Amino acid sequence: MRLIKFVFLFWLSVGLTGCIIFPLKESNPDRDLNWCLPRHTCASTEAVTFVHSIKPFKLAMPYEQAWPEIRNSVLALDNASIEHEYEGYIFAKTYTPVFHFLDYFEVLYIKDENRLNVRSSSLFGLTDFFTNYFRTQAFRTYLEEKGVILPINE
Repeated sequence: MRLIKFVFLFWLSVGLTGCIIFPLKESNPDRDLNWCLPRHTCASTEAVTFVHSIKPFKLAMPYEQAWPEIRNSVLALDNASIEHEYEGYIFAKTYTPVFHFLDYFEVLYIKDENRLNVRSSSLFGLTDFFTNYFRTQAFRTYLEEKGVILPINE
C-alpha cells in the first residue's frame, strides 16, 4: 500500500509540474526562447507543433520606435510584471485571473528578421485551458492596434 501511495504521489508530482523558465542571459549566444513541453500549457512563435505554435509577430516600424510600445503592451497584460529586461528581451511573470497560477511571458527581438519571438507558458499543470494562447493573442491585439506589428494576413 505504501508503494502504491509513493508511485501515485510521484506521478502526480511529475504530471503537474510544468517547467521552470529562467530568463535569457544577455551574453547567451543562442538567441532562442525555451521550447514548449509536450503539454497544453505553452504557446510560442518558435514551437514546431500545431498545439503550441502561434503566428509570427512581424514589426511594422523600426525597433527603436516599437520597443517602448512592446514593453507597455507586456505590462498591459492581466497581472503582468516585468522581472528581467535588456535590449531586445523581456521576461515577465503573469498570473492567471481566477486561481492566480504563475505563468511566464517572454518577448525576444530577432534583428535579422525584424520580428518578435513570443512565448507564454505555465509553471504547473497538464493543461492551462488555452490561457497562454489567449494571452499571446491579447498581446498581438495590443500591438496591432498600436501599429507596432503587421496584421497576421500581411
